[in-house]
Amino acid sequence: MENLVYSLFDYFDKMPFIVSYIAGILSFLSPCVLPLVPIYFFYIAGVSAKELESKTLSKKEKLNIFIQSILFILGFSVVFILIGVAAAKLIGNIFAYKWVNILTGLIIIIFGIHLGGFYRFKILNQEKRLHLQNVGSFMLGFSFAFGWTPCIGPIFGTIVGMAASEPTKAIFMMILYTLGLATPFILMAIFSVASLKMIEKLKKYLGIIEKISGILLILIGIYFLYKSLI
Repeated sequence: MENLVYSLFDYFDKMPFIVSYIAGILSFLSPCVLPLVPIYFFYIAGVSAKELESKTLSKKEKLNIFIQSILFILGFSVVFILIGVAAAKLIGNIFAYKWVNILTGLIIIIFGIHLGGFYRFKILNQEKRLHLQNVGSFMLGFSFAFGWTPCIGPIFGTIVGMAASEPTKAIFMMILYTLGLATPFILMAIFSVASLKMIEKLKKYLGIIEKISGILLILIGIYFLYKSLI
């Protein structure tokens, strides 16, 4: 068991980009994002659910959905990447101190406990959403990045912490995080109807997804504690 734990920590240390990508996918699957994805998608596509299911989209309509989806992705990518890189530049050097790794690890473990539903911290339930009407897909993505803090926040904050502890890899880790979050949106743009049906099926597994996400964060938090001891 001890060897398994050390192997896992070694994986976090050597494969931060894969961890970042997986974290992005888990952000998409989080309870604050997944149920609302169809709303974002219908807004971006400019069609209703009934229209999408009852008619065959033309090539022009499919291309428009794909373009609008890319603009939406670019909107939230700009925010996430800039925040991550800025954090790495501002606080990266302080990770040379062991107490910073300990504090970061404890905070990430708290994030994991909250996100996994093992215990809910009221302060992490505070939610700030930007309700913007008549905005373009890029700005919608931009507001999405700032708006859904309760579920994305713990996972995103963990990746920012990892990026800040390794400034030379920060931008690549944030790009991989946004790619993980973007991948399902791209698949939705390509396979519209099938993707929406898949999301409906995934909703009943949100509890399990929460637990998996929470456990991943707890392990990353323990990894930071482990780093402070070596």
